[in-house]
Amino acid sequence: MTITEKLLTVNQYSRPGIKRGSTTKIAVHYVANPGSTAIANRNYFENCKTTHTYVSSNYIVGLEGEVIRCVPDDEIAYCTNSANSYSISIETCHPDSTGKFNTATYSSLVELCAQLLNKYNLTSNDLIRHFDVTGKVCPKSFVPEKDGGTDDNSSTAWNRFKSDVKAKMSGTASGSAGSGASASSGSFLVKVICDVLNIRNGAGTSYKVNGTVKKNEVFTIVETKMNGSVEWGKLKSGAGWISLGSQYVRKI
Repeated sequence: MTITEKLLTVNQYSRPGIKRGSTTKIAVHYVANPGSTAIANRNYFENCKTTHTYVSSNYIVGLEGEVIRCVPDDEIAYCTNSANSYSISIETCHPDSTGKFNTATYSSLVELCAQLLNKYNLTSNDLIRHFDVTGKVCPKSFVPEKDGGTDDNSSTAWNRFKSDVKAKMSGTASGSAGSGASASSGSFLVKVICDVLNIRNGAGTSYKVNGTVKKNEVFTIVETKMNGSVEWGKLKSGAGWISLGSQYVRKI
């Protein structure tokens, strides 16, 4: 996965430069600012040295699946209260007030968490929510409805997320792309122009549907394959393949 390094200036409010003794948890958050971008949130953290606000995170995952590192892994960020001393924090962008993540954001969050857990010899049971530390409704889509969130009261979304991360850690998160000659290995962007488009396990309609993408969402394609006369593109996030038909997407 591509991680863009845009480290905050060392300052007492958002990047104190304090080294973390050990990392035993990965803490997931949401930005609580619908529609805001990863870079906008990063710049907000940078400006905290002027506004004298104590807040930041180690990573931010954006609406297009982009990932920005704001604070090095081994330094404390001001994000998870009493868990700052032992956790790496991830702020996550979301398109609306439900706090639910779009496909690109969710896929990158899964991949980033899997990468960090593997790096620090942790398991999916070492994923925590801000909610687990303070009771704050964060991330909203992973907090039960009875507690103010938008997950169901069985925590289905949170448990599925941990399961998806576990699968990604073991390399079983997505199926085979299937057979067929690769038409391209270069990357490019596409914008979805239909209302809903299926993501599939491989390059063709015979493959299992993994999820969907929606109109006006933008994605990076890292590989293409032809299935008959139809071109398919592999999503950079690893979520699967989408049709690149002109009625579905527009290349940027």
